[in-house]
Amino acid sequence: MAAGLALAWAQPGVDQRALSTPPAKEKTLDLLARTLCPSHYSEEEKARSIFRWVADRIVYDVEGLRLDKLPSQQPEDVLRSRRAVCEGYARLYQALGERAGLQVAFISGRSSFNDALPFKLPNNVAGHGWNAVLLKGRWRLLDVTWAAGAVDAQARFQKGFDDFWYLTTPEQFVFTHFPKDPKWQMLAEPWDSRRFESSPQYTGEFFRIGIKPPPDLRQPVSVRPDTVFSFRAPEDVVAISDLRDSRGQTLENRAFCQSPRGTLEVRVRCPQAGNYRLVLFGRRREAAWQGNLKAPQKYKGLVELSVRAQAGVARPFPKTFGSFQRGGAELLTPFDGRLRARSRQRFRLRVPGAQEVAFFAGKDYLGKLEPKGSLYEGTVTCPARGVPLQVCAKYPQEARYWGLVEYEIE
Repeated sequence: MAAGLALAWAQPGVDQRALSTPPAKEKTLDLLARTLCPSHYSEEEKARSIFRWVADRIVYDVEGLRLDKLPSQQPEDVLRSRRAVCEGYARLYQALGERAGLQVAFISGRSSFNDALPFKLPNNVAGHGWNAVLLKGRWRLLDVTWAAGAVDAQARFQKGFDDFWYLTTPEQFVFTHFPKDPKWQMLAEPWDSRRFESSPQYTGEFFRIGIKPPPDLRQPVSVRPDTVFSFRAPEDVVAISDLRDSRGQTLENRAFCQSPRGTLEVRVRCPQAGNYRLVLFGRRREAAWQGNLKAPQKYKGLVELSVRAQAGVARPFPKTFGSFQRGGAELLTPFDGRLRARSRQRFRLRVPGAQEVAFFAGKDYLGKLEPKGSLYEGTVTCPARGVPLQVCAKYPQEARYWGLVEYEIE
């Protein structure tokens, strides 16, 4: 992956030295370039040093963008104000790189995330800007703006270094950056605008943790009841998902995500015909019993996909708990989140590493499923109406039961 390639050569000392640059050495572009890129630095070290400094020192100018009052984005002015939008970031990177003897290109085009900002862009603002740098005779892509942080749902810039956008591979970069000049895609078979627009909105995190995009997945996707999306993923990756309506509101238990090792599987049940957004979040796996219930580990956005339902499905999926995801459990049946009171129901789940998988009606223990390796199956009589039915697991490392899935009883 691109971030891995960058870290393979980038010594921590390069980053540390760039971040510790004193203010007295930041007054002019020439002085700053000499400070960030001493004569003994290689091309790679110079490119990295400048990237790390710009991403750290420049703040994204949300207020100027929202109010359509952006100041000059020229490098000297950005260095002075320490505020910029994408053009200013990229122009500053280019100016410092060229002063350090690097060949740097400013690239303009479109970004798949412009429409995701929590405010409407001014009419005279469009597109996105980024860079390419020539290293050892090969052009490499980077986006120092996106590496600096992100704009949150409240339209505030949240600073946070994202190394993925340094020397990103063209095969990954093209999902989010569409240059005006096709040569800057740097692909043997460049994409056209139609393919770019129909591609799901993958984030850097999606690629960073090693998930593979399905080659033929295009949006909007026409979904049927229980349509399943499948993504190849490393065994230590788990995910959760949301289905959102046209207003962006999350629809409870309308997407069901599970992460059997090596795969992320997402099912959707749209409540009625119409347009929806499916959002997938992921992180590295923990053991099921390692969850911190008071401060759970956060999931990061992976991909957002437009889906279109021709018909609705009345019944939701069962609710899942964090331990279901962490432990890589897999529900095989039933997927109906509402079960009839006093009915007999057959259950089948895979729960790797579990010592016991049992049923509870509220706090009442109802019995357990029969193990066949990591597969647990059996039949249970559902409790009275209004009492939730939970399937829980106990692990050898932890005496308590951990919730896996929960069903409404009607």
